[in-house]
Amino acid sequence: MSRVGQATSSEARQAGAAPTRLGSPKANASKHSDIRFSLAALVACVALSATTAAHAGEPERKQALELFEQSKGEYRAGRFTEAVALLEKAYALHPEPVLLYNLARAHEGLGEFAKAVEEYERYLTSATEIPDRGAIEQKVTSLKRTIEEQARLEKERDEAMKKQAEEREARPSKPVGPAPEKTTRSPSPIPWIVVGIGAGGLGAGIATGVLALSRNDEAEAAPSQQETVELRDEADTFALASTISFIAGGVVLGAGAIWGIVDVTVLSGEETPVSVSFQPGLGGVRFTGTF
Repeated sequence: MSRVGQATSSEARQAGAAPTRLGSPKANASKHSDIRFSLAALVACVALSATTAAHAGEPERKQALELFEQSKGEYRAGRFTEAVALLEKAYALHPEPVLLYNLARAHEGLGEFAKAVEEYERYLTSATEIPDRGAIEQKVTSLKRTIEEQARLEKERDEAMKKQAEEREARPSKPVGPAPEKTTRSPSPIPWIVVGIGAGGLGAGIATGVLALSRNDEAEAAPSQQETVELRDEADTFALASTISFIAGGVVLGAGAIWGIVDVTVLSGEETPVSVSFQPGLGGVRFTGTF
């Protein structure tokens, strides 16, 4: 049974709210956002509506619910920073554990995987009944692997850049004595092989993303609640795999491109400064640089 089942519709009506499920992913600009937020959004809305004044004052509860409703709109519009700020305010007013789950989703959308892991773990610790606890724990494990892989690739990139800088500094600024004969060396093909591997990772991200969307559509048409939950879990898993593939593929592709460009620059004898940055996000990696 999903988290939706933890609060009945009668409880929601008694609390003075009428929560509704987020719209179908087909009607939204970002399908991934609906896959990752719809279930938690409904749960939080019901949970906040059904909580009595014994747990929090009525004004605080209502204000927290209003902030949560605003955060849904920001999340679905892809404004994850705003969603995080609203959810943090809501949690400060009314510490409902499921808000931590939504915070983790928003941080994940920003590519802040370390913060997402922290919020998921807080949710797993504070919530008493989580039907899909195993799936969330698996997501945390996958995110931790992504963080480790990202750190490893960044370290390799930094070491390669440092080596290239040392090689440039080791070259004499002025030739002493007769100028040595120039040897012609062709650019190495290895960097472009690395680029190809990165492109393959991006292709895998696209494939798993398509599978995630397909599973989500099947969940919408599932005849039973159990099948809906199972298909949504599969969609979520494929969506996470797509994100990981995009990030890893983008980093590898970017590192290969940097390597190849620097290699050509060194061969041409130009002293061109190189500046590169990677910015992970939901569904991909932004790669920028100046050469």
